[in-house]
Amino acid sequence: MAESYANQETNSDGDEVDMVDRLRFYDDFHENFEVVAKDHHEIIGHALMIPVTIRSVNHRHKIVSIVEVAVPEKYRHQGVGQGLIYELESRAQLAGFEAVSAVDNTDFFYELGYVAAENFNIFSTMPVDISANLIKPLADGSCLTRAVKSIIQKNSMVFGGLNRNFARIWA
Repeated sequence: MAESYANQETNSDGDEVDMVDRLRFYDDFHENFEVVAKDHHEIIGHALMIPVTIRSVNHRHKIVSIVEVAVPEKYRHQGVGQGLIYELESRAQLAGFEAVSAVDNTDFFYELGYVAAENFNIFSTMPVDISANLIKPLADGSCLTRAVKSIIQKNSMVFGGLNRNFARIWA
């Protein structure tokens, strides 16, 4: 997956491979929140999310944040990334999380139903463009429908045709 970041794209800072390795040692890391797409025996996609906290004056809510999506150039625009995101969203919902967040400077997440988190008065503690801070409620009546001013807290260490099988990575 390292070659997915080789051309310094919009959302790449060149540290993604090391970041994924660091995330695997993060206290809140859940192995079932990491997915891999394969075409026969070749890995053609990888995505990872971690639990984060939304905090307002009176409440704290745990949601998940997609922190990495990688698909090699030759497999893009074929639904691989979309399939990875849908699998992560399904796992988040099954685990009881109310929403999924992501930071993205492209239209990819918008096309999957994500909206600017500022629509829900949710702001990141990370220095990101306000329009790149995205969120998607996973159920009606979630914490996001209450529109309280909230802050997403993320651990600063974390951020510095085809036969497709979406494999789980288990302990």
